[in-house]
Amino acid sequence: MSLSKDEGVALGDQENTLTQNIIETPADDPVIRIQRSFAAPRALIWRCYTEPAHMTHFWGPRNAKSRSRLELRPGGVWVTEWTYDTGGTFSYSSVYTEIAPPIRIAYRDAPDGWPGGLDGLPPATLVTTIELTEADNQTTVLVTVRCPTLAERDGIVQRGFALMVSTGNDRLAEYLPTLQ
Repeated sequence: MSLSKDEGVALGDQENTLTQNIIETPADDPVIRIQRSFAAPRALIWRCYTEPAHMTHFWGPRNAKSRSRLELRPGGVWVTEWTYDTGGTFSYSSVYTEIAPPIRIAYRDAPDGWPGGLDGLPPATLVTTIELTEADNQTTVLVTVRCPTLAERDGIVQRGFALMVSTGNDRLAEYLPTLQ
């Protein structure tokens, strides 16, 4: 299944706004690809994805405050915590598998409280790669999320994962002008 930006809105963008996100879910590959271009240099986009002070402005849903702690190195832990306007909370942990400034960041899910390192991790549920390419004063961000199976991929799409990432991209686009 492939979704265009128009279909993505029809599938439940709660803000009911047309975004510039391109969401793809290939029929034969358990991945989600979300692509968005930004009118900003790659070095700035890299900083936004790797510095908690920037991530708080765009990482996560609009109705939550975001906080991240991270060790930006292969084997380093990244913990994200969201506190919702209703008072509820959600957190998750990831471990970086690759850091290639300013081109690529790769990470996978990790158990809560993971001390770091790649040895001994249980099988991954989500493996994510963020790739940044720059051309003509634009940076394109391609987020690829690999799931173990098509059914698991389709399940997280049904629960709104791709639209949440798209909302984060929209929030990043709104935040970038405050930095330039």
